[in-house]
Amino acid sequence: MLNYIRAEFYKVLRRPYTYITLAVLLGLEGLFVSMFAFHNAHSLVTPFGGAILSIVEMGTIGFCICLLTGDMVFAGQYKNSTLKNEVSFGLSRTRIYLGKLIAQTLLSLAYLVIMMAFFIGLCAILLPMEGPAGFYSPDKALTIVGWFLAAGVPLWIGAQAVCCMCMFLIHGEIAYSFLYVGIVFVLESALNVAGLLVRGWVGDLLVTVSGYFPRNFLEVAKEVVGDMTYLGQAWIVGAFWVVVCTAIGLYGFHRKEIK
Repeated sequence: MLNYIRAEFYKVLRRPYTYITLAVLLGLEGLFVSMFAFHNAHSLVTPFGGAILSIVEMGTIGFCICLLTGDMVFAGQYKNSTLKNEVSFGLSRTRIYLGKLIAQTLLSLAYLVIMMAFFIGLCAILLPMEGPAGFYSPDKALTIVGWFLAAGVPLWIGAQAVCCMCMFLIHGEIAYSFLYVGIVFVLESALNVAGLLVRGWVGDLLVTVSGYFPRNFLEVAKEVVGDMTYLGQAWIVGAFWVVVCTAIGLYGFHRKEIK
């Protein structure tokens, strides 16, 4: 398994796609920080603590990154017939599936570390540490951001498992992208609306279930900062999505005819 993961990383680190995407994302972060710096020079000051708290408002971006990194690792293997070659070579389907899921997850975590370090570091360099009354101190802001990331990581990993499942079960980049977006971003809203329209315990159940989708659950995180019970629930919800989606993906991949 370790050799397979290393091989996947060797391939993904040789693709320009990986570095171009990261450069674009870091460039967007730099532009965002420069907007704070420009605003500080011409209007009221937003200090370091106020700027980095914007991370808490942009958790949805993490779910989009999962799709990008998943695509980098999977690399259109149905279209290019390379997955058939791996199976024909004698690699077990379980090793192939879990190896790609782990590689996708590790790549996403690497993106997260690089992007957070770049954004926070740039804010520390370009923005004042102290600002007007009403802003959090640097220590307090970093604590809030750290707690939010601790709650977000398992939910993003859960979404990565959804992404991997879609890629193995569905042919075509556009098709599995739409399925992933439908599960992570659309299905929860559909269940919530259906629950509000349906009366009785069925409606209540649908509303409750919609609250345990990764993106919806993460939205609550910024309202309960510091709640360790919620943090534990976030890890349980993330683990649930990983286990369920991996089981479905493995079952479907084992039964799938690869052409």
